[in-house]
Amino acid sequence: MLMAAEIMMSQGIINNIQRMSVQDGPGLRTTVFFKGCPLKCRWCSNPESQSFQPQLLYYDELCVGCGACAAFCPEGAVSEQDGKFIVDRDKCIDCGKCVEACPSKAREMVGKTLSVEDVMDIVCKDSLFYENSNGGVTLGGGECTSGGDFFFDLANAINEEGFHLTIDTCGFCAPARFDKVIKVADLFLFDMKHMDPEEHKRLTGQDNKIVLRNLRTALESGVEVTIRVPLMPNLNDSDENIGAMAEFLKEFGKDEIEVMPCHAFGRNKYAALGWEYLISEEYAPEQLEVVLGRFAHHGLRALIV
Repeated sequence: MLMAAEIMMSQGIINNIQRMSVQDGPGLRTTVFFKGCPLKCRWCSNPESQSFQPQLLYYDELCVGCGACAAFCPEGAVSEQDGKFIVDRDKCIDCGKCVEACPSKAREMVGKTLSVEDVMDIVCKDSLFYENSNGGVTLGGGECTSGGDFFFDLANAINEEGFHLTIDTCGFCAPARFDKVIKVADLFLFDMKHMDPEEHKRLTGQDNKIVLRNLRTALESGVEVTIRVPLMPNLNDSDENIGAMAEFLKEFGKDEIEVMPCHAFGRNKYAALGWEYLISEEYAPEQLEVVLGRFAHHGLRALIV
């Protein structure tokens, strides 16, 4: 077993830390977003959280064409095109030299190596707010449970402080590991994306066998579980899929879920990564009402978050 000092020096790659969060569990919270996810959801609104390594984002609209990035790039991965300095992703090694050189903040590195101590220094700043609002800390992502030993070291440090700990998860985690995750969690925010294994694989890159196994285990554990469904037009909002979700949850007496209708807030991040944005459709208000009606028809009360 690691000594306390060694645990505090344990490191992982963190995408972002958001203080005063109100959407990631009860009360006021600090949400720690891990970098890296085993799923590649077509609708992901934080694509920069998928890779387990730091990444370069390039915001074309902020580029002033000074060329400092090209001058400092050790790999020759930046070249001028129509007055802008474009990244060759095949050559780029995400070293961050161009970010340091850029005067207009057109380039950004996402993903920073932090220790448990670094994270806890931030988390503990708002302890009074947690206490007064019945809040706490949320570990999310990416997929926080994919965070190696660092995940457990950080979770244990949060537990030792007595802070309420929420785990925001897609559920794709080795079962033996997930059984250990349950022991550190006060609440799960658990995604349900699709009940059909082939459709789940088509939409996320993995089938749902492990996800449903872990969800079942969480629901049987006695730990509080909030079900969250990312709603995508014509992808996972059919009456058949919603009915299958309701049938699964009925076994555990769950009749309330949270739904997250798709949005285009992450579109600019895809462009900044040089990726194609695959979701072109959002819900009109009347369309969303129809979908919410499907949940109600199957005995599920759906709350929009």
